[in-house]
Amino acid sequence: DDAHNTNVNGRIDYRPFSKTSISGRIYVSDAFVKLNSSPDTIGTLPTSSTTIVRAVPLSPSELNRYANRIPISQLNRGNANFIPDTNDPDNFQKSQFFNGQLVLNQIITDRLNFSATYQGLKTSRKNTNGVLGIGFQPFGGAQTSVFDGQIHTLNTHFNWTPNSNNLITAGYEYEWEKFGNDGISANNTDNFTTRARQRSNTFYVQDLLGFFNDKLQISGGFRAQFFSLETPAFSASILPARFKNPNSPPNSYTYDGSISYFLKSTGTKIRAHVGNGYRVPSLYERFGSFFFLGGFTFIGNPDLKPERSIAFDGGIDQTLLQSRVKLSATYFYTRIKDEITYLPTDDFNGAAYYNYDRHFSRGGEFSAKILPTNSTNLFLSYTYTNSDVRNFRRLTFLPPTTVVSIDRKSYGVPDHQFTVVVTQRIKRLTVSFDFLATSDYLAPIFSNTTFQTYVYRFGGNRKADLTASYEIPTNNEKLRFRLFGTIENLFDYDYYENGFRTAGRTARAGLSLSF
Repeated sequence: DDAHNTNVNGRIDYRPFSKTSISGRIYVSDAFVKLNSSPDTIGTLPTSSTTIVRAVPLSPSELNRYANRIPISQLNRGNANFIPDTNDPDNFQKSQFFNGQLVLNQIITDRLNFSATYQGLKTSRKNTNGVLGIGFQPFGGAQTSVFDGQIHTLNTHFNWTPNSNNLITAGYEYEWEKFGNDGISANNTDNFTTRARQRSNTFYVQDLLGFFNDKLQISGGFRAQFFSLETPAFSASILPARFKNPNSPPNSYTYDGSISYFLKSTGTKIRAHVGNGYRVPSLYERFGSFFFLGGFTFIGNPDLKPERSIAFDGGIDQTLLQSRVKLSATYFYTRIKDEITYLPTDDFNGAAYYNYDRHFSRGGEFSAKILPTNSTNLFLSYTYTNSDVRNFRRLTFLPPTTVVSIDRKSYGVPDHQFTVVVTQRIKRLTVSFDFLATSDYLAPIFSNTTFQTYVYRFGGNRKADLTASYEIPTNNEKLRFRLFGTIENLFDYDYYENGFRTAGRTARAGLSLSF
């Protein structure tokens, strides 16, 4: 599919006084991509939507026939049980992105610093889908959806060092965000507008302590965030009651603490960390909507609860052979309560976003960083993850009024993951080989035939990337040219992400200039 992306970035630094520094940066992006239709089921489906199906894709030749509107009943599907994403000739997306930042740093005394940061983010995404393509397509002409978002953040904080082994940070953050969604149809009957705004005030403090020449390090932090939601605006004159007077998200109080001890005689570090988390539902997750056949249809769920989590990790780091070898082992545990997820459903009066009851993730990560020579770097890692979702319930407006799911493995999370990264420097030339291998994973596919979701087991990834860069010398120390090139999916491995095809072997090259 056609795609292009053009971006520009820049940075400026200015020091008006010896103890004052000001910096700014911008990043601008303009992108275009043609989109495909979502994966679908094919063949005989299990009687239970919880039965796990071993994913077998429709062959490329039959997929091309399907894209040319050959009916499913006339396809030679063999033993295929799902249809990967399919070309949609008049479905495309245009997006723009702007990010700007200003930073002020002021040294007040040798022990007290002040910092202020403003960051603005503005995004715009325009999706247009015409009548061509397979599956469900717009009636009567093309439909366009426009998604606009803005986030403006002001952060100020002080860093105070009362003594050589203590650093205290205290600050305040103000954030304002805006969400806009417009729909435009060929006959104007499904046109709609949605606007939502929200702001928050945050206070935070952190203390870093070091003892015994920093062999023992302890840190603790606290953050309190208070939200205020403005009344959303919809073009629809008749709204469900839950959309009329939604509440602001509840206050957030999060804590974080860590401790580590370094045994210099053996090169061993023992570490542990614990903290809780909070994720406020996005404005789209609460108020996303569209019109269908002239009627207001809501995807969002104004009654969503915030996600709350608690996490612990502990491990050991060991250096050997004069720090040429570093071994690490970590155990991690995370519990998420009320995890927000997207659940497509045949209930046209029901929201698509709901809270899961509990999501658990625990496992171990092991890694080794080896420096065989001064110019060679080898990194290996293995991660085992046991992740599952439990006790999910949701209310619907059609019978049955309560849907209860069985406990299951988390979607999209493989149990095993292995990585190898080898980097070799030869004077001005740097070459890197990056390999990722994962085990099988589960993912859902929504059936446009039965309007139900079925669980598929997809094969794991085997992806290798090869990257090289060369710095061209110049007579000016501040002027630098760098040639670079990358081959992704070097072995052309066939892999699917939730039923979507991934790119085969691809290559790109470029030239960078810095001054």
